[in-house]
Amino acid sequence: MFDIIIPLGPNDTKYFGLQLEHTRKYVIGYRRIYIIAFDPNAVIVDVGDNSVVVVPESVFPFSKNTVSVYHGGANSRNGWYLQQLLKMYAWAYIDGLLDRYLVVDADAFFVNPTMFETHDGKCLYNFAREYHYPYFEHMARLSPIFSRAYELSGICHHMMFETRIVKEIIGKVEAEHKGKRFWEVFLECVEPGLRHGIGSGASEYELYFHYIMKTRLDEIEVRELVWDNVAKWTPELWLEHDYVAWHHYDQKE
Repeated sequence: MFDIIIPLGPNDTKYFGLQLEHTRKYVIGYRRIYIIAFDPNAVIVDVGDNSVVVVPESVFPFSKNTVSVYHGGANSRNGWYLQQLLKMYAWAYIDGLLDRYLVVDADAFFVNPTMFETHDGKCLYNFAREYHYPYFEHMARLSPIFSRAYELSGICHHMMFETRIVKEIIGKVEAEHKGKRFWEVFLECVEPGLRHGIGSGASEYELYFHYIMKTRLDEIEVRELVWDNVAKWTPELWLEHDYVAWHHYDQKE
């Protein structure tokens, strides 16, 4: 089994009830959902059991203010870089989290039943077809061991993480940058020109995806899901889709 992690920032509260409903309905095989909330009072959970747990961001040793120390205070992307670190450190600061956890972005909506493990226990991975060179430059600055290892991309609005592999990645970065914690290095290695509103300079999904493609290809399976970025909530058009990404900046009524 696996748990689900959903980082929830202030931009995604409007339709989060709908997102949670769809996650609970269509993700197959999970045990519990943990919502990492910027404000626990912004989340209303009424499911009658402990299958959904709200975790405040404050349990983590870093925050948007921490990111601002490295990237500047007037940076619209500080929250975006923070949520990447929340995903990479969920295993360390959420009590009882299973060793496998599926991270689902708060603007990803599953619309058909979707599996994330094979019947013999392998993790399943979807993909995208983008290629953003600065992500790989950032990875190389973390450690030379990280590089593009697969022709496809892992940036597809969700990712199955295994704690042992996340720890391995963190360990390799900290060994390369002795005396610094992974999260410090992760922020420092973002190119200064990509720390602000235009452009993006790091991807935790790409980092993890290409690392397992390089080191764990025999332990996982890649399969293609049907998905799209959408501007309106029109489920009648998504009968063949597995999920859609409905970003707050694209949302139209």
